[in-house]
This record gives sequence, structure tokens and C-alpha cells, in this order.
Amino acid sequence: MMKSVVIKADGNKVIASGHIRRCLSIAEALKRKGTGVCFWFSDEESPEIIKRFCTGDNDFPYTMEPPESKADLLLLDSYSIRKDDFSSFREHAAKTAYIDDLCECDPDVDLLINYDPDPPADLYHAPVQLLGTAYAPLREQFSSCSFKVRSSANRLFISSGGTDPYRIIEKLLKELYSPNRFDPVSMLHCDVVIGAVFDEKYKSALKLLSARYRGVMLNEGVQDMASLMNSCDLAITAGGTTLYELCAAGVPTIAFTMADNQLEFTESFGKKGVVCYEGDARKDALLARKLAGRAMTLLNDPGQRNSMSCGARKMVDGRGAERIADAIIRITQ
Repeated sequence: MMKSVVIKADGNKVIASGHIRRCLSIAEALKRKGTGVCFWFSDEESPEIIKRFCTGDNDFPYTMEPPESKADLLLLDSYSIRKDDFSSFREHAAKTAYIDDLCECDPDVDLLINYDPDPPADLYHAPVQLLGTAYAPLREQFSSCSFKVRSSANRLFISSGGTDPYRIIEKLLKELYSPNRFDPVSMLHCDVVIGAVFDEKYKSALKLLSARYRGVMLNEGVQDMASLMNSCDLAITAGGTTLYELCAAGVPTIAFTMADNQLEFTESFGKKGVVCYEGDARKDALLARKLAGRAMTLLNDPGQRNSMSCGARKMVDGRGAERIADAIIRITQ
């Protein structure tokens, strides 16, 4: 009999789309293993986000109401859940699981997932705990990336994740293409990723910059993200799922943060020398200038880029979703 998994996750302009993206990676891995998956949303923006991510045979059913029948497992990934809520979710499934990136409580679940580089192992008491970067739930395309560090580099990958509330990308492009820079930026190529919940006004502003600056390419609704990343020499991104994807791809990365749930793990990557962490958008008015300056330095330093690339791939191998799916199947047998 086919196993059934319900995934409760939400996304919107405030919390962005990372929860849905990582849960989709797990859903796809479960589907490949013959497990039925349904999403359970409570935020009205979530259905539109999942539709943007899903194409062809990779779509999944969803409901806005609690599932009618009891599932084998309920995977929870939402900031709206409080510590006292976990026990009540057991009425919807034989087993429960939770993806934690806030480290604020010890949830009452059967399976706990925290893929931070230094997760607090002493916090949890779940019977099954999947801890560390080996369990970063990424899309299958990131399980077999091949990145080469080029001595001559001029191509940047730029992303802020699903949203960009501080308009860092806009500020960064203006810094990179500033006429006051001494570097030959006329040859610089920037692949900018438009997030799933960017509003139309911000998209229009970025389109104007793309028309103004030669070499700026806007990318929206990208399906083969691994190939786009692999075509670049260096990346600038906010902490989040994209940062883990870049590490799995082996792309040297400069990172920044703009939310509390990004801080600890992004700083940890920076301390380990895997990425260059430049600061928090909420606190540093000069962040865009720092990001641009660091980018120009690293583009001219193939040795440092190679060291970062090797370290990143050792920490994240892109097979976390498969490992999580296997663990889910094991505890539901």
C-alpha cells in the first residue's frame, strides 16, 4: 500500500518562499520513491508560490483545510506553529516531523530535521534526529554538479531568495556598475534571479537597470538553477536555500542576511571559510558597497575562489532530500 505524507508549509511576501521550496525538494524525493504527497497550506499566497515552482509532472495536490484522512506522516515547516501546537497535529498523522531553523524549542515530533552547520543537538529529544548540512533538502539537480574555477572570471550570480525587502539587488547593481570603480566593470556579466514573491514595482525597477547596464541579465522562473549557477564564476546571495544550493554546486559565494532565521547558519558558514559573510541588510547601510567590493576582489583571486569552492562542496553534497525521504519511509514502515 502506498505511503501518504502531508506537508504543512507556508510562503508569502514576509517569510518568502524558502519553506515551500525545500519541502518541494523532499516531496519530489518521496514521489520518486513511490510515496504519495499532498501539501496543506494556511496562507493564501502559498498556492501561487507552489504553482510557480512546479512544472509538468512535478505538481502536487494541495488543500487549504486539514486533511480528511489520517496520513502516515505529517511534515511541518511553518513559523506559525508554536510549541504547544505540536501535540495537536498528531491527530492528522501516525507520525509527525518538523524542520527547525529557529532553535527556540524542543518540538513534540517523531522526526526532527535541522540542517544548520552547527545544530544544537542537546536541545532535541525526538526519537529520530537528522542534524547537519548532510540533510539540506535540495533539488535533485544539485546532487551531481560539476563546477570549474576559471582563472579569468567576470560572471556573477546574484540572488536575494524569494523576496528582497531591502532592495539589496538594486543597490548592488548600482554599486557594481558605478563609474567611480577602477575595475573594468564594462566586461562584468551579472545573472540576477527574480524571486518568486518580488512585487511588480520592484521588477520594473530592476528591468530599468538591466536596460541601463550592459551585461545585466534578469532570470525569472528558472527551472534548471544548477546550470545557471554553474555558468557563473562567483555568487552573491542572501542566506537561505539558495546559499545551500550554491555550496552544493561549488560556486564561491558572498553571503548576506536579512532575517533572524538566516543569521546563525550564514555566520557559521562564514566562520568556517566556506563563504564570505558580509553582514546584515537590516543593520548595515553600506552593505551593497561591501558586497560589490568583495566581489571585485574575489573575481581577481582564483586561489581564494578555488578554496571556497572545495570547502563548500565538502559541507553540502546535494543529497539531503534523498536522506530525509529515506528516513521518512523508514519510520512509517
